[in-house]
Amino acid sequence: MRLFKALTFSLFLLFQSCDLADQKVEPEESNQSKTDGPVENKSEEIAKPESTKMRDPQPTPPKTQRVDPEIIEPEKPPASKPEKAAFTPDLLAAVKNWTVIPRSVFPRPAVTIKEDVKMNIYSISGQVVGSSILPAGREVVAIGHKGNLLSISPSNKGSVRGSISMDKTDFKDGVAYLFELRKMQKASLLAKKAAVKPKKISPIVPSTSSQPSKLVKKSTSLFEDLPQPGDYGHGKFCICSDCRTKRLAETGSIK
Repeated sequence: MRLFKALTFSLFLLFQSCDLADQKVEPEESNQSKTDGPVENKSEEIAKPESTKMRDPQPTPPKTQRVDPEIIEPEKPPASKPEKAAFTPDLLAAVKNWTVIPRSVFPRPAVTIKEDVKMNIYSISGQVVGSSILPAGREVVAIGHKGNLLSISPSNKGSVRGSISMDKTDFKDGVAYLFELRKMQKASLLAKKAAVKPKKISPIVPSTSSQPSKLVKKSTSLFEDLPQPGDYGHGKFCICSDCRTKRLAETGSIK
C-alpha cells in the first residue's frame, strides 16, 4: 500500500515536472516569435528612412530678367521753315524794277487776282461782243504787261481779256519764285560739272547724209521747264527744300 502511494506520488511529480517544462518552452517560443517580429519591423524602419530620405534641396539659380534692346529711332531732320523768294537786286535789275519785264516770262499761268476784274469778250475781228466779271481769288494767265498793268485771260488761248494792276495780283511773287529756282538750277548744274572729270572729246565728223537735219524748237518761255507754283504747306511760292522736294515728286520737274 505504501508502495502504491509512493508510485502514484512519483507519477504525480513526474507529470508536474513535464507541465513545468512545457510552460518553460512556450515562453521561449513566444519570446522568439515576439523578438522575430520587432526585428523585422526595425529593419523595415531602418531601410525605409534610407529609401525615403529627402535630399537636400539644391539652391535655385536666380532668374535673369530679360532686358529688351533699346530701339533707337533715327532722328528726324528738322522741318524746314517757310522761305519766300525775295526781290533781290539781281531780280529787280532783270525786270527793270518791274517796268520792263522780258517777254520770255510770258505767258505766266497760276496768277491769282486779288480783286474782281471786268473781262471783255472779243470777236475774231477784235470787236468787243460781251463782258463778264471774274471774281477775286481766281487764277488767270498773265499774257503780257504795259507798265504796271497786266493783261490777263482765263486761259492762254481764249478770246477773253482783261487788265489789272500788278500790285493787285501775286504776279511779282511768282516771278521772284521762278527767278530763285532758276538760280538754284544753274548753281546745281555748275556743281555737277565741277564734280565730273572732263572727258576726251572726239572730233566731230560732218554727216554725209542727204537728209535734212531736224530743227529743235526752242522754248519761248524762260521758265517753262521750272515747276509751277503750288501750296505744299508753306504757301504758294515757298522755295524751301521740303516744298521743292514735294513739287519734284508731284510734277517731276527740277527742284
